[in-house]
Amino acid sequence: MRKRQVRRVCVVLSNKQRLDCIVRVSSTGRQVLDHVTLMCGVRSLQIFGLAIFLEHEYLFVDLDQNLGKYFGKEWRRTSTKGTFLLFLRVQHYVESVELIKDSTSQELYYSDLRRKMLDSLCDQQEVLFLQLAAAALQAEMGDAEEQILGDGDEQNGKENTIVSEKKQNQNYFLPEDYFPSWLIRHRGRDFLLRHAGALHATLRGLARPRAVRRFIEDASALQDVPVTVYTLRQDKRDVRGCVHLAVTLKGLCVHQEVEGKLHLLYDCTWKEIHSLTFRGKRFEVQTGGRLGVVSLMVYYTASPCHSKLLLRHLKQTHRFQLDNRRTQRPDTGAHVGQLYREASICDLAWLGERLRCASSSSLITYNSEYNSEHTTPKPSPLPRDRAGRPPVIAEVEMSVDDPPEILVDGDRELLVDDPTQVPWLADGLCVSWVWSGHQ
Repeated sequence: MRKRQVRRVCVVLSNKQRLDCIVRVSSTGRQVLDHVTLMCGVRSLQIFGLAIFLEHEYLFVDLDQNLGKYFGKEWRRTSTKGTFLLFLRVQHYVESVELIKDSTSQELYYSDLRRKMLDSLCDQQEVLFLQLAAAALQAEMGDAEEQILGDGDEQNGKENTIVSEKKQNQNYFLPEDYFPSWLIRHRGRDFLLRHAGALHATLRGLARPRAVRRFIEDASALQDVPVTVYTLRQDKRDVRGCVHLAVTLKGLCVHQEVEGKLHLLYDCTWKEIHSLTFRGKRFEVQTGGRLGVVSLMVYYTASPCHSKLLLRHLKQTHRFQLDNRRTQRPDTGAHVGQLYREASICDLAWLGERLRCASSSSLITYNSEYNSEHTTPKPSPLPRDRAGRPPVIAEVEMSVDDPPEILVDGDRELLVDDPTQVPWLADGLCVSWVWSGHQ
């Protein structure tokens, strides 16, 4: 009987704890994540994802793919006895801590924000950093203990004087563990020890779970903490001209670091994003709406694999934010006058012809506002109420030939097509995904 091939996978959690898993060669990322979920004792790790460290960045893997796709030939060798590393990291940040139900997930989420706080460059929120340090101290060390110091000599008949002092005067923590390096240089260690310790003392009696929740709520106010940052190149060959693409709760931000400070180049919400496209290493972000000026940002990733995983993360983040909005909205499905309808965003026959003729084209982005000379199916007339008024349209769903993924956002839907599932699209262009839509 043939022996089953297994591999040892080590999953590093955000709190630096390591979990060892023994999996088969044919295992997918989802199977490993399910195993981690079981070992952590939680129902779901929905906001987390498994990442690999590739090209100096953490990239979230496709959980439905075989792990050998990311670990290469070493994974498939029969003589392999090494350990493969995966990282459990926050993939989707939340607007409210109330969306994180169980305490274990909150602890892991806290550890992720705690680590990112030390790298924050928000130099206009020094008070907030002191508050965050105090909450972290309360969560990790508990109440600031009192030190009883004897002052006097019993032999001389003098009574001892009890002097109660908080731990902050005893340097009971290292500023490097609770503050960014630039703030330590700017304010000095003594200043931070004194004021953070004083704020820590005011939190006496606050239980660890509440301190963790307070830290999460306060840390979400830092612009560069609840975000996932990717490094992109402005030029295909110039590795020095880099920008930071931040995936935020509300959309995308592009920053450029100059002399240790981040300068904002672009800030666009999900509603303002017209399309996201990549071909190989080339990554394009087109912003604008029907009434606004359309702008195009072109950047380059380190590899096509990098581009594919980046775009996949953007797609899933947007979907996650939409799902959270739906769960927070009241159920209006039974309300009179609210209904759904379908609309076509393009003529597939015309688009297929264009793709077959565009052998030299680098990319094509399609949307609901293509040339009006191409016919589109017209939606059926909307029913009216007794007063003759048309009903209120709650949401408009856009679709293209039974698309694999549909994301709804208010009055618009963003479409992500995988060309491997649409043969004529894959044959026409070497484009992995195109995300398009209008709000």
